[in-house]
Amino acid sequence: MAVCVGLPLLFVLLQGVAPGIGLSRDWRIQPELLTEFGQRPLWQASLMNSLTLATGSMILGGSLGSVLALMRHSTQFFGARLLDIVVWTLLVSPSFILAQGWVQFGSPSGVAQANFGIDISSFLFSPLGLIVIMSLKDFPFAYLATSAALHWNNRSLTDAAALSGARQTTILRTIRLPLVLPAVLSGWILVFTDVIGDFGLPAALAARFSFPTLPYSIYASVRQSPVNFAFGGVLSFYLVIIVLIATVIYLVLLQKAQHAFLNGEAVPQQLPPARRSWVWSSIAALVTLTSLGIPIGTSLQVAITKTTHRGLELSNFTAEHFAEVFGAGSRMLDGLWNSVWIALIAALVTTVLGFLIATVLTFSSFKAKGVIDFAATITLAVPGIVLAVGYIFVWNQPVLSDLGVGLYGTPLLLILIGVASALPVSIRLQIGALTHISPNLLQAAALSGVGMWQRLRSILVPLAFPAVISAFAAVMASSVFDLAGTTMLAPPNFMTLPVEILAEYDRGRFGYASAGALLSMGVVVMLAVASDWIGSHLTRTATERTTSTRPRSDTAQEVTTLEKVTA
Repeated sequence: MAVCVGLPLLFVLLQGVAPGIGLSRDWRIQPELLTEFGQRPLWQASLMNSLTLATGSMILGGSLGSVLALMRHSTQFFGARLLDIVVWTLLVSPSFILAQGWVQFGSPSGVAQANFGIDISSFLFSPLGLIVIMSLKDFPFAYLATSAALHWNNRSLTDAAALSGARQTTILRTIRLPLVLPAVLSGWILVFTDVIGDFGLPAALAARFSFPTLPYSIYASVRQSPVNFAFGGVLSFYLVIIVLIATVIYLVLLQKAQHAFLNGEAVPQQLPPARRSWVWSSIAALVTLTSLGIPIGTSLQVAITKTTHRGLELSNFTAEHFAEVFGAGSRMLDGLWNSVWIALIAALVTTVLGFLIATVLTFSSFKAKGVIDFAATITLAVPGIVLAVGYIFVWNQPVLSDLGVGLYGTPLLLILIGVASALPVSIRLQIGALTHISPNLLQAAALSGVGMWQRLRSILVPLAFPAVISAFAAVMASSVFDLAGTTMLAPPNFMTLPVEILAEYDRGRFGYASAGALLSMGVVVMLAVASDWIGSHLTRTATERTTSTRPRSDTAQEVTTLEKVTA
């Protein structure tokens, strides 16, 4: 973490007060740069736009996610599971592809105008429209945070209120909502953090709407010639400070959310049937249509039609865009191949490291594991564009080239940033499964002389294998579409999928870009599903093999497991 995250983040912060440090001969310490916002209109606009977009999305998206979670965990209705599917689909979908779908839908000659005769461009390409788009993309953070808190019901509290004559609405208002309020607010903070560091939306809108944000202005400062170290360093400094403040608030809210109201009487919520099920089902269908159906459906229509303005005429349908993707010399396939093998390596390394770190945090008495846990949590909040800029500042140092470790301009750097970005996620996904494993198994094996690596391989890995495979699939899927890292660090003439898709959108080849994006998302989903199926199959096989001889007690089960390990 120190090498992959800490050092790049340190160099980013140093660039804010000493632009060009290590990269140019005339660098000098200039702390006054941090106070020059009053003389830099672009800096002011970037900061205010980012804060406006993040705050508005936090309020709108956080409210939407919390209300939907409350609806989902209060009553049974047809389509409730659909909300869960939509939430997880949005979480793994690249923001820049969803943003391009909205751009194609709301443009003056886009799908909305062609299919329905409605021009929504003036609304969509405005701060309020962008807030709506980001809210529909990031409300799953608030939904999941609130759902986790609403899953359990303490019968002693609710039964006492009911016996006192309280109505269900009163119980909800005076008992359930106050108890889950910290979890709700933490979901809102997660929405704010994700939006303010998002690079996909401003990158998708750059050619259509002038709305500079901190991530895109940082990108522009490094990509321009000559490189403006002061510009990128100062904006990165302020972005990191804002995100760190939000993360600290999030951690405080998590601590406050640990109320001791779950005891032996706490049970999963028993949801009563909805009185007006069609109302809740209609809301679920509307959310699905607006958040996922419009951007994905628009991309599909653009990919299978010749021109957008002719709409869904039968003569307008074509397969030429998909044929071009699969054609000889397709840059899209080259980019997909490069992105997939980089993502596979990054996912493998990240999963192994995440498993080992999660094991240390769960089963060891290592005194510094609290520091590791805190660092892994903080790293979750580092925006991808800031991390990518930090990699440029670190690995482009001339002294590293003199030492023979100049990694700048090589694909290896893409793997490193993929590991750095996904390692905290991999730790969190695996540590939950490891906490359910009894330490007695490891202690019994250790007392019998079984080595540490054998204990990991024979006990922990088989028992936590579903979580290990889930972490691998999640990291791989996210790494394939890492726009910020690949845009900033891809070597010359080394095509990657996100860069190629965004470049084709900028060239106006919307059908080809949409076809490539949809096919790539399909490939990634199939790889993730295949990984999950393999993990589930191997887990079932191992379970059947282990339980073929049923032990008579817990002690006998530990002895049987120990015999297999020592054998």
